[in-house]
Amino acid sequence: MSVIVGTIEQFDESFEQRSSYTEEFKYFVLVNDIDQDNIVPTCFSVMGPKTCNLLDSLLQPDRSGNKTYGDIVEILKGHFSQEPLVNAERFRFHRRHQEEGESVPMFAVALKKLSEH
Repeated sequence: MSVIVGTIEQFDESFEQRSSYTEEFKYFVLVNDIDQDNIVPTCFSVMGPKTCNLLDSLLQPDRSGNKTYGDIVEILKGHFSQEPLVNAERFRFHRRHQEEGESVPMFAVALKKLSEH
């Protein structure tokens, strides 16, 4: 068995965008030379129980084991790519204050991320 290079956290939609996580997973698969037959099982083992349960619900009555990695990405993309509510995003942006000990550059990055919508 080969050594796993790097780590990948469970997907948390409140913290990161699905497209960023998909990109991170793609590099994880590349760097660890995971073959095509093991991409879906690897995806399920790292995405976390919350996302696995969500995916199972989205696929009902079908089974997630019958899907390809591309199918899984498209299904999750369709679920997480819903248009955000402008007023809610505006509220989050205006509510964001610089945290104690947070540097100005990090605060600017947080504001830039909130301004995407």
